[in-house]
Amino acid sequence: MDNNINLKENGEDTMKMAKEVMSLLNDQEAVKVLTSVSADGIPHSVVVGSAMAPEEGMIAAAEILMQTTSKNLAENSNVTVLAVKGMESYQVTATVKERQTEGPLFENVKAELAKHGMTVRGLWLFEPVEAFNQGAGPDAGKKIS
Repeated sequence: MDNNINLKENGEDTMKMAKEVMSLLNDQEAVKVLTSVSADGIPHSVVVGSAMAPEEGMIAAAEILMQTTSKNLAENSNVTVLAVKGMESYQVTATVKERQTEGPLFENVKAELAKHGMTVRGLWLFEPVEAFNQGAGPDAGKKIS
């Protein structure tokens, strides 16, 4: 069974996340949950405090522990990232773009997390496909990007 369905249509441009989505993803006080899916179709969710949006067409998450998550990301490129702070919440579906172990973004994230005693083994980059408002309010479930 092929669980690695490409969420992106061929030839589609990279989605640009709305400013409010990027703002919440980059808010250090927001809770961010990354959900990956195993080759067997079993979802696995983890809180990833390092998740961020370094640009409007990219989400990044540092690999600090992530044994199950990393295995899933290598087997199935489809993920969701949920960011929540108070009543505000956005869910972004995305696909794995690459895993970095060097380069400017990786080195910057590695240095920042080292200040907190964390060792970064890799940096996963995701390409957003679509985003939804998941906040508690009348726009819950509304596609915004």
